[in-house]
Amino acid sequence: MRVMKHLPLLICLVLSTTMLRAQDIHFSQFYASPLNLNPSLTGLFGGNLRGVVNYRNQWNSFAPFTTYAGSVDVNVGQGFLRNDLVGIGVNFYNDVAGDAEFSTTQANFSVSYIKTLGSRFARNYLSVGFQGGLAQRSVDYTKLTFGSQFNGFEYDPSLSTGETMAFENFSYMDLGAGITWMIVPKDEMNFYIGLAFHHLNAPDQSFTGLSKDNLYLRTTGHAGALIPLNDEVDLVPGVMAMVQGPHYQINGGMNVKYTINDLSYKETAVSLGIWQRIGLDELSDYRSDATIVSARLDYLNLSLGVSYDINVSSLQDASNALGGPEISLIYTTGLPHRDRKLDCPRF
Repeated sequence: MRVMKHLPLLICLVLSTTMLRAQDIHFSQFYASPLNLNPSLTGLFGGNLRGVVNYRNQWNSFAPFTTYAGSVDVNVGQGFLRNDLVGIGVNFYNDVAGDAEFSTTQANFSVSYIKTLGSRFARNYLSVGFQGGLAQRSVDYTKLTFGSQFNGFEYDPSLSTGETMAFENFSYMDLGAGITWMIVPKDEMNFYIGLAFHHLNAPDQSFTGLSKDNLYLRTTGHAGALIPLNDEVDLVPGVMAMVQGPHYQINGGMNVKYTINDLSYKETAVSLGIWQRIGLDELSDYRSDATIVSARLDYLNLSLGVSYDINVSSLQDASNALGGPEISLIYTTGLPHRDRKLDCPRF
C-alpha cells in the first residue's frame, strides 16, 4: 500500500527531472525576457539602460517549477560610432523543479552590434549578438526515493538507493548567438524577426560522470510587430518557435494595446491579450498545452506584465487545469531626442 502511495510522487519526480534535463526554461511572456530569448536583442531598445525581472511558477499543484530571471543591458556608441550601436548586457536565471529541488542557475554576458542600414535616421536595423556564460546544476538526492529502499513492508531511507550518482552539483560553460532584423516603416509601427542558437558548445550535463549527456542545441525563431489601428489602439502580435532535440514548442498570440497618453517617453498604456502554447504530446502530435491570458501596464519608464497559463493538455487531470502565474517588470531609461539613433521595437 505504501508503495502505491508513493508511486505518483515518484512518477512526477522522474518526469519533471527528465523534462528539465532535456529542455530549457521558458516564459509565456517570452517578449518580456529579451536576453533569454536572443543575444542579438541586447541593447536593441529605444533608451540608454534597460532592467528586466521575470518570475514564473508552474504546476504548483503536483510538480512545482519556479523560475526567476533578470537582466540589465545598455547601448553605447552615440559618441564614437557614426550610425551604429553596440549593446552590452548581463543576464541570469535560477530554475528549481520538483520536490528534489532540481536546480539550474546560469549567468551570461552578452554583446551585440546593431547596424543601421542606410542613413543615420534610417528605419532599418540588423543586430548580431553573442552570449557566453557559466551554468550550475544541482539536485538534493536526500529528497528522492527509490524502489531498492522498499524493504518488503515499507519505505526504509536507511537502505542503499542502488544508484550511481557522482555529483550533487556541477558547472559548465555555455555559448549562444543570434541575429535580429527590424524595420520601422513609420512612427509607432515596427516589424521584427530573429533567430537564435543556444548551447552551441553542447555542454555535458551528466550527473553520473559515467557517460556524456550533452545538452541539445536549442534553436529559437521569433517574430512580432506593433501595428497601430488609430491614435489610441495598437495590435501587438508575436510568435516564438523553439526546437531542442526531440522537443518542440510554439507560442503565439496577440496583445491589444490602448494608449492613454503618449507624451515623449512618458507613455501610459494598458494591454490585454490571449496567447497559445503548442507542443508535442506523447504520440508526437502537435497539441495545445496551455492558453495564456495576459495583461500589461506601461507607465512612465516602467512596464508591468502579468499572465496566467491555463493548462488544456492531458496533464490537466493532474494539474486540475491550473498552469501558473508569471510576472515581468521592465524599466527603461529615456533616450534624449538629440542622441536618438534607434526606434525601439516595442514588444
